[in-house]
Amino acid sequence: MKSSLIALLLFLSIPLVAFSNPTIDPDENTTQETQEGLYIDTASALEREAILYTKNGQGDKAVASLEAYIVKTGDFSLLENSAYEALKRNNGFIELKDKYLVKFSMGTFFYLYVGLIGIFIALILNARKKQDKMANGLISLFVFMHSFFLIHVALYLSNYVYYEPHTLSMSAPFSFLYGPVLYFYIKRITKNYEFKKTDALHLIPTVIFLILLIPVFAMSAEGKLEIMLGEGSYSTLPYLVPATICKVISLVVYGFFTIKLYLNNKQAANVEIKQLRLRRNIVVVHSVYAVFYALYAFILIQYSFGSDLLHIQLLAMTGLVLYVGYVAYSNPQALIGTTVVKVKKAVNKYQNSGLTPSFSNELKEQLVKLLEEDKLYRQSTLKLEYVAERLGTTRHNASQVINEHFGLNFFELINKYRVEEAMERLKNNPENLNIIDIAYEVGYNNKVTFNKSFKRFCDLTPTQFLKLENVS
Repeated sequence: MKSSLIALLLFLSIPLVAFSNPTIDPDENTTQETQEGLYIDTASALEREAILYTKNGQGDKAVASLEAYIVKTGDFSLLENSAYEALKRNNGFIELKDKYLVKFSMGTFFYLYVGLIGIFIALILNARKKQDKMANGLISLFVFMHSFFLIHVALYLSNYVYYEPHTLSMSAPFSFLYGPVLYFYIKRITKNYEFKKTDALHLIPTVIFLILLIPVFAMSAEGKLEIMLGEGSYSTLPYLVPATICKVISLVVYGFFTIKLYLNNKQAANVEIKQLRLRRNIVVVHSVYAVFYALYAFILIQYSFGSDLLHIQLLAMTGLVLYVGYVAYSNPQALIGTTVVKVKKAVNKYQNSGLTPSFSNELKEQLVKLLEEDKLYRQSTLKLEYVAERLGTTRHNASQVINEHFGLNFFELINKYRVEEAMERLKNNPENLNIIDIAYEVGYNNKVTFNKSFKRFCDLTPTQFLKLENVS
């Protein structure tokens, strides 16, 4: 897997370098004084033409002169000048105002609103204490990148970018980080992965892209506005095509490894239902985003920048941001999997234990067999002492195996298995058993305890879960 990812990083770098040379204006050696003089003369001539054409009722020619004036000067104020009142019903003039003047729609406001919420969520996630800082940092960065992009899109759709040219390509540096960040986040919460120096190789495409964008970012506001208006030495959206191609490749390849990682750890015994559902939902929503981005990229390269697919991928992004925000508020523990705090406590608690790693693994396999094959958890009076006896070891060793291999205590582990079987029985219930009957069969003595355990592992009561299954 690692060699495949490194090959991807090198492959992603090729299109960026190949397209790294901007189109240079052949007349750039003209003196600054001469250019300014020409701009003033040309702009004045275009403004006079626009007024003259307007007075003569030649609306289309007036609009053409106005657009040429805007492109030449970056001055949009003429579109609100009363001298062009006669053009207010001209379709070309209406389109020109729609193209350059600040506008806000409900969709634009929604993207901006969700983006700002996402930035707040990212800050809150990263500010938590006594949690897995690495997992929190990765998921907060993931949310931040999506939120920042949504804000950038809102500024673009509202035409506000023309009035704040320094927003040009402001979200571009994150283009090749979506896939790696999600991949390492899932890897962290499923395997408690620790970063290595070689993992910095995943930043190669981002570093190369940043180097290519340095001349753009270093430009003055006037220079960036010229680029936006199609008059600069770079294309309107610098490196759009190669960056889009590389981003699609990155999303697809890292998406493949992320899904593979998720599926390989889906059946892990120490994963709670709500944690598994969170991982699944994040992977699914991000996959939807990747698919529609790939379709949008094809249309973008073949036809034009505008497409309804843009809004579909944006809605996937907003859904992801809002979903993570909801989970962060309602069930923050699910975002980081098994807590590092628990692991450290378990390590400290058993650091003087005489239980060898090989014997510990052997006991773990026996325990899984007792739970999955013998269904030992169905005994309502089951105690740790009995489990230890069946394993042929001490109570202390049995507790250590459960803590270290499952990240849970004895009662949490038993309840997890009970709830999982109860969920399967509620889904497939040919005997039409009542909820309380199923609770008794999986090992519970009363409905209250069953409901409490079910809610903890599933975020739903048994009744709510059953209704949801019937609807679907």
